[in-house]
Amino acid sequence: MKYEKSCGAVIWRCNKGIREYLLILNKKGNALGHWGFPKGHVEAGENEEQTARREIMEETGLTVGSFAPGFRMVKHYCPRQNVEKDAVYFLAMAEDTDIHIQACEIADYLWCGYERAAVLSTFDKDILTAAESFLSGNT
Repeated sequence: MKYEKSCGAVIWRCNKGIREYLLILNKKGNALGHWGFPKGHVEAGENEEQTARREIMEETGLTVGSFAPGFRMVKHYCPRQNVEKDAVYFLAMAEDTDIHIQACEIADYLWCGYERAAVLSTFDKDILTAAESFLSGNT
């Protein structure tokens, strides 16, 4: 069994008093993939937070400040036969919102409120719900 690990983050902003989350639409070959959060594989010598920061920058062009203390979620799944994967998610507020998507991997992006994000999110609804609860003080 092969093991993979990716790290990324739930990115949020406050827009006119409303909390919005950044969703990205991944590409899968020539087809559209799924709506989720920026993340990617850990490279040699990186820790989880370094990987998350790099992947956020590569996929969206955003720089994030500190990750929210106390928020770290791990999603374990099997993306293909004989492969187990852990995806580690942090939580960060966007310092700016000038998005520059990585066209080779990302088809589109969207800032939206929790309700719409929960409908669109393909696999990471539980991560989104945990982030919303954390930011609302319901942990």
